[in-house]
Amino acid sequence: MSEISDDTTKSSGGIEVRGVIASGPLRADVVVVGAGLTGVVTAQLLADGGAHVVVLDTGPARDTTTARSTGKLSVLQGTQLARIARHGDEALGAYLAANFAGIGWLRRALEELNVPVDNRDDLTVATTPEQTADVDAVLEAAARQGLAAQRDESPPFPARTFGAVRLPGQGQVDPLRMLSALRSRLRASGVTVYDGVRLRQVRRRRSGVALRTTGGTVLAERVVLATGVPPGRLGGLFLRLEAGRSLLTTWDAPGPGILPTGFAETMSITAGSPVRSLRMAGDLVMVGGEGYTVGREPDPAGRLAALEEWSRTYLSVGTVRHAWAAQDYSSDTGVPFVGPAVPGDERVLVATGYGKWGLTNGAAAGLSLAGRILGDTPEWGAALEPWARPPEPSGRSAATFGEQSKGWACAALRPTGQRPGVKRVSRTCPHLGGVVHWNEQEESWDCPVHGSRFAPDGALLEGPATEDLSPR
Repeated sequence: MSEISDDTTKSSGGIEVRGVIASGPLRADVVVVGAGLTGVVTAQLLADGGAHVVVLDTGPARDTTTARSTGKLSVLQGTQLARIARHGDEALGAYLAANFAGIGWLRRALEELNVPVDNRDDLTVATTPEQTADVDAVLEAAARQGLAAQRDESPPFPARTFGAVRLPGQGQVDPLRMLSALRSRLRASGVTVYDGVRLRQVRRRRSGVALRTTGGTVLAERVVLATGVPPGRLGGLFLRLEAGRSLLTTWDAPGPGILPTGFAETMSITAGSPVRSLRMAGDLVMVGGEGYTVGREPDPAGRLAALEEWSRTYLSVGTVRHAWAAQDYSSDTGVPFVGPAVPGDERVLVATGYGKWGLTNGAAAGLSLAGRILGDTPEWGAALEPWARPPEPSGRSAATFGEQSKGWACAALRPTGQRPGVKRVSRTCPHLGGVVHWNEQEESWDCPVHGSRFAPDGALLEGPATEDLSPR
């Protein structure tokens, strides 16, 4: 069956494939929604295990969170290990085992596909005296798990430092090249990837699930939602996630002698604010940071300007070559959610909450989900289940409710929005009634409640919403 093109039209009951309508609903053993890294790994492993699997995705590889990432393959992950360690050594050990499994699978797959992985030491750097406590906590957590992390008192970082954690043997990759190669191999395995299809609804049935999509109906025994955040309100997991935007830029590398000795052989991230994530990308320097909660930043352009000023000050770079943003989700426990959306219900599986470390976690999630479906769940898989530990109350919930309350008051005065040359749209997010804010920098309507984003004309871009903003 051919792929669905971006101009696919709806058909009655089936999916129209470049003018050919499938007879009745599309059927499969498993439907994977989302063709980023998690979805592609899951689908490949399922296909290798003999399952009939189809993949649905909204657009090309370049539009995925995977392709927009920093491309770091690391189990160090800034201060993430210290946060996971708060749940105990068993949880930390499982998390590390998952990430080692993920990075190991990726390295083997990419070697087979001739996609280069550059070996790098990964650094978590303290840039203020206060951040030394965070570095110490990471070192302690690593030592308890036998991880070969070391203290580095003079890390090759362009700004002033107060020590760092160094973990050898990590890697970096061109994430778009990686994902494109994995997608090509998936199609070569006989798996159909339907591009330009958006999920509208998942309905659980006695015999499996029924998916309503923009291309028609899909029936399957199980569905894997590898979409960044589960669409709709399944399991209420959106209440336990916070959507964040991260800014990234690339610059021409400065002349010889400007960058610290050893900089090109490492990749690094600061242990606290302001976050700066650095690495070489060919002849370019990549600088990321200035993250913010979706829809709650009054001046996204100011964030980008701050990142550019820092880059020029500490790296002596010239013209910015690229600037973009990526969206990811953090869970209330700090541990990814990989498993049933609803406790005990194996029909609907999810993977989300990677906390901006989606490459190794995404591959690990694919291994866990495919293993679960094929009857060979990894030993560490249970520790990542969404309900493996109770929700953790935090200030996030209060802040989210506050945003929703403020939005209702705003909506009473300004219920619609309009940009020059674009039709007027409702400012009420169709997901749960939040009121969207205009993001001048990215030219999008952003929901501050659960992170859905919409184009100027109201078309859904991403997030848990499943419908566009209503025209007004």
